[in-house]
Amino acid sequence: MSQDSSTLREEGNNHFKAGDVQQALSCYTKALKITDCQSENAVLYRNRAACYLKLEDYTKAEADATKALDVDQGDLKARFRRAQALQKLGRLDQAFMDAQKCAQLEPKNKAFQDLLRQLGAQIQQK
Repeated sequence: MSQDSSTLREEGNNHFKAGDVQQALSCYTKALKITDCQSENAVLYRNRAACYLKLEDYTKAEADATKALDVDQGDLKARFRRAQALQKLGRLDQAFMDAQKCAQLEPKNKAFQDLLRQLGAQIQQK
């Protein structure tokens, strides 16, 4: 296996697409250990957050999505993943704010709109 972070990221992406989430997680984690490029780190954290969501480890998903957002506040995929994790953690108000920002920036994105509606309904039921 190559020690190049972008190669490891691609391998991780292929594993993720094939449904091997644990192997994808391992590739992203290895890549994070060998790169100091901030933009690459943001992508790796965002991708790792997707793995943690699939594995239902919502605390780690939220933490990694936040790390990606620390590098790039405009990363809508990371913000959406954080909103999903926060929803599962029961932190609905925070999740709603993230989902709302995603929906405002990409109003035609159905996934963003669906999550925003879901969260709005959940918050009203509280």
